[in-house]
This record gives sequence, structure tokens and C-alpha cells, in this order.
Amino acid sequence: MSIKKLDFRKLINRLILFIGLGVGAHIIFVLSTTEKELLKYLNGLSAGHIMLIVFLMLLPWTFYAFRVVMWSGFLHEKIRYADALRVVITADLASALTPTAVGGAPVKAALLLNRGFAASSVGFIMTYGVLEDILFYITGIVLAGIFSTGLLTKIGSGLFSFVQNNTWQIVVPLTIVVLYFLLLKFKKIPEVLRLSRYLPQKFKDRIHSFKTKMATSIDGMKVNFNKALQHGKLRMVLSMTMLYIQWISKFSVLLVILHAFNVDFDTIQMYVRQWVVFVTMLFIPTPGASGGAEASFLLIFGKSIPTDLSYLIVSVWRLFTYYFILLSAVLFYTLITFLMRKEEDVVIETP
Repeated sequence: MSIKKLDFRKLINRLILFIGLGVGAHIIFVLSTTEKELLKYLNGLSAGHIMLIVFLMLLPWTFYAFRVVMWSGFLHEKIRYADALRVVITADLASALTPTAVGGAPVKAALLLNRGFAASSVGFIMTYGVLEDILFYITGIVLAGIFSTGLLTKIGSGLFSFVQNNTWQIVVPLTIVVLYFLLLKFKKIPEVLRLSRYLPQKFKDRIHSFKTKMATSIDGMKVNFNKALQHGKLRMVLSMTMLYIQWISKFSVLLVILHAFNVDFDTIQMYVRQWVVFVTMLFIPTPGASGGAEASFLLIFGKSIPTDLSYLIVSVWRLFTYYFILLSAVLFYTLITFLMRKEEDVVIETP
């Protein structure tokens, strides 16, 4: 296994620079795409609106930390709520510089392992969290199919056109990869074509060690999942409920912004379309889906928000749902680190 130690001071310095550049870019974007007379709408963001947005954006951390504590107790792992909150915030810090689909999962796992959690417990918490997220996103797609059929048709048409225009570029590499792994699985591939043949012995040893540890962890995870299904049904319902509250809280920020700008809106459409926006963000490879999130928002909301205000709305929305939460994470991490008089020593093992 290779070992990578995360330097959070360096990470925070990078984040501060990243946040500064991002906010600066947003200001330039707003000034260059919004007519000056429309900037008066920003005056509609009262102190009450901003306080409500801050509450809605910080609420998910409190629920997420509670879910970590709840499942840790179920698995007989010990962690204080303050420590769980720190794990959640630190994972958010790390996820800021990775694609949305990756997130802060590796760092969260490393933090829990560093606190003495069994690998099987960490595996269960991480895997169950992924399953909850998948169920959440599927719910969004189903709701979009019910309340916004035209949106899904538009997205499907766009995807079909992309695939149709790039058929060979997609099909040929995909076919080669699938065929290779099928031949590898059934041991039909010639020795000379095995990629492992050309790896140095130390890499082979690391891969073997990783597979062994994963197998052990997976066995333990199966035991934990069986235990949860038998004795943790109430926790599963509670955990899923809190996950939905976390996301609804985040989705509600846009409604507050629209209210502040005195824009009429369809509440159901605002929630459903944001659901679809966040699903598309999973496939954007930039850190935090930067750039792609804004483009996806404008495409998916279309005429659901006033065209003349669209750039202003998307900029304010992104400012609060991304850059504000990053800045808050930096401040909270620094404060908690100061109060606890120590920093996380996070080590991540990779094959």
C-alpha cells in the first residue's frame, strides 16, 4: 500500500486562494453579464434572508454528524458529536478540490480509521452512505419524470444526440475495455496481454495486499449490513429522513434568493430541477463541479426563472451553496482545531 499524508494547513491555504479566485470570478461574471439596473435586486437580500440562508447551509453539517454518531454507536464504535462534526467538516474541506463524484469520502474514511474504527465499520458507514445517496438521486429522477417530463425529454434528447454524434469514440474504447475484463475474468486472455505482467513486483505486492484487506473488510461489512437489516431498521429510516432534510435545506436556499429578488416561482419545479442539477454535477470532472454547475443550472432551469435575471440568480445561488460553505468549513475547522489544540493527522492508503 502507498501512504499519503494530508497537510491540512496547505489544503486550507489552497482553499482560501481558490475561494478568493472563485468569488472574484463570480463578481466579474455578474458585472459582465447583468445590466447595471438589475443589480438593484441585490438590495432585496435583507439581513433576514442572509441569516436564513446561513442557517439552511449549516444545518446539513449538524444532521450529517448526528448520522455518523448514530451509526457509530450501532456498530459499537466510540465518537463524540464534536469529533463527528469535525470529521464531516474536514471531509468537506478535502472534497472542495476533488470532482463531485469523488467528494471527501477517502478523507472521511481515513479520519474514522485514525480514530480507531474497525475497517468493516468504516466500510459499512461509507457504503451505506453511498446507497442512501443513490436512493436520493433516484427519487429526484422519479419526481422529475412526474412533475417535469419535458425536462427529462430535453436532457435525454441532448444525450442521444451526443452519443449519436460520437458513436465510434464511445463504442470502440468501451468495447475494448469490457472485452479485456471479460477475458481477464474467464482467464482467456493471453499472458502477453496481461497488464499485471509488466508491473514491478512491489506494485504487485501492494495490489495483492490491498485486495486481501478489502476482502476482509467486505466480509465484516456483510455482517454489519445483516445486523442493520435485522436490528437497525428504525435507524435506517431516521438516517434516510435526515439525509432528505439535509438536501431539502440546501435546495431551499434558491427559494430564499428568489423571494428576496421578488421573483414568482413554482416551488415543486424549483426543488425537482435542483435535484437534476446535482445529479448532472456528479459527472462534471472539475473540483466542486466548478463551471459545469453554473452551466447545468442555466440549462436545466431554462425559462423557469426570468431570463434577464438568470446570470445574477445563478451567481448568488452558487456563491452561497458552494463558496460560502467552503469558507465556513475553513473557519470552523480552524476554530475547532484551535479549541482542541491539535490538527488531524490523516493518512490515506491506496493500492
